[in-house]
Amino acid sequence: MTDNAWIILGMMILLMIAAWVLLRKKRCTEQYDERQLRIRARGYQIGFFTALILMFILALLFETEFLTVITPGLAALTALMISVTAFAVYCINHDAFLAIRGDGKSQIVLYSIIVLVEIVNVIRHIIIGEVMVDGKVDFTFGSAVAVGLCFLVMLITLILKTRKDKKEVEE
Repeated sequence: MTDNAWIILGMMILLMIAAWVLLRKKRCTEQYDERQLRIRARGYQIGFFTALILMFILALLFETEFLTVITPGLAALTALMISVTAFAVYCINHDAFLAIRGDGKSQIVLYSIIVLVEIVNVIRHIIIGEVMVDGKVDFTFGSAVAVGLCFLVMLITLILKTRKDKKEVEE
């Protein structure tokens, strides 16, 4: 397959996943209690300040030409993915990521699919030798790594939290 075919295939898979999530969301309305809303607000704050600090650091690194291995676009995407991960991990650990009756199974399945798709994408780039372009990390390779790691961290956090909650219920 050519690169364009892989990109189109990946976009179609992501659109199907997004449609599945949106359709599932319409069937069951998510409700958060006041405690969860406060925690989510704190999570948004953590995510926002994480992005702000990382963007400032990246601006300094690019202005001083200290960071030359990646493009500014990939660096910004990575910073945003780190901030989303910070929000998600904070909310998962404080029981505010899922709605009141959410069990996390659909998120675990969704995140597992995303991680697997990104692993395949990374391996494909390594095999065809498109990791570096003109001395810089290729954007599609770097974005696959960033997105894959983000969702992997969220997946692991969600699985660990789910197991911890099950053990607490059993005791």
